Amino acid sequence: MDFKGIVLFLHRWLGLITGLVVLILSITGCLYVFHQEISDWVRHDTFFADQVPETQQHLPIEELQSKAADALGVEQLSYGITTYKNPQKNWSAMYYEAGADSWFYFGSMKSYKTAYINPYNGKIEGIVNEKTDFFQIIKGIHWSLLLATPIGQPIVVWSTVVFIILLISGMILWWPKKWNKAGKQKSFKIKWGSTWRRVNYDLHNVLGFYFLMLSLIIAFTGLYWYFPFAKKSMHFLGTGEYALPAGPGEKVVSTIPDTKTTDNPMDKAYNNAWNQYPKANSIALVAPADSQATISATVRPDGETYYGRSYLEFDQYTGELLAADRYKDKNAGEKLVAMNYDIHIGAIGGLPGKIIAFFASLICASLPVTGFIIWWDRKKRQWAREERLAKRRKKSDAPKERIPA
Repeated sequence: MDFKGIVLFLHRWLGLITGLVVLILSITGCLYVFHQEISDWVRHDTFFADQVPETQQHLPIEELQSKAADALGVEQLSYGITTYKNPQKNWSAMYYEAGADSWFYFGSMKSYKTAYINPYNGKIEGIVNEKTDFFQIIKGIHWSLLLATPIGQPIVVWSTVVFIILLISGMILWWPKKWNKAGKQKSFKIKWGSTWRRVNYDLHNVLGFYFLMLSLIIAFTGLYWYFPFAKKSMHFLGTGEYALPAGPGEKVVSTIPDTKTTDNPMDKAYNNAWNQYPKANSIALVAPADSQATISATVRPDGETYYGRSYLEFDQYTGELLAADRYKDKNAGEKLVAMNYDIHIGAIGGLPGKIIAFFASLICASLPVTGFIIWWDRKKRQWAREERLAKRRKKSDAPKERIPA
């Protein structure tokens, strides 16, 4: 076997081994790209308030947190309550509790719910069971094939690594022998008027080439959550330094005052956070867990992406800002690392980026299918040829009948 023969052998068998997993990951990726837009439409009555008072005055934060916690059946909201700039949007509070050790997705979580509360009257507009939500299940399939993370994620990740190898080996096999007119037409165009075999071959080869870079980007960013080298590589691309910067230093704590200094410190922290980021899409506030903890705030600049998030910490007794980890202060490598999820789902490019990511995932899903058809068709023809040869040999080896003299 020459070099291309070895590459073809690896391409064929690695594709057959991981093809089903790649197909599942690609289809679920397609479905998940527009999950926010579809959910907002399907659950509009839950996510948005029917009427907004002219004053747009919300109830005290602590009261809303208490009502949301009661609706979820917990004492405290570990993940806080998310407030929105859009006055028509109901605020949300999520509760998650891990389950016992299990092999499967549903057994690995005991409870996963989100309550949506009208901030003006405190009415619970709905509770979404995220555990059985369609898009959460799609995400679970994409994350670990609905297996427990320690079991399913290695299968997903290593199949993704193999897919990257397949993309590179496919590029080698696609490379034209001659860069003349005939070679270019064969490599860059789908011959729609030809036989179904040729059309299928072109769909595998030509579409695979056109979406090669997008497919590589989607696949590589998918390795981020499993391999530390993926995160370090992205940091390297931004700064030229492979090592990640050290985490936060000294822990920030609230100072216990001798006397009470502020009424409703949670509301003051809320107002301070919005004054810091008046154009933000949402700010999530988490109440302090003990007497020294701070009020944590996560600022999301827009409703489409996550990478621009900043983190604030407020004194739980005064509501004053104590510390800030702002996105704008990060270096280029840290910013690129923060963009990973939004690059992976195409949100980094807004709606056009999501559309591109959707079609790129769709093409990725088609590659195992068209590749399998190529392999299966050739196998069937090979078996047919072998069967014909066997019949000929059997016929030629059969004793000939003698004609009496």
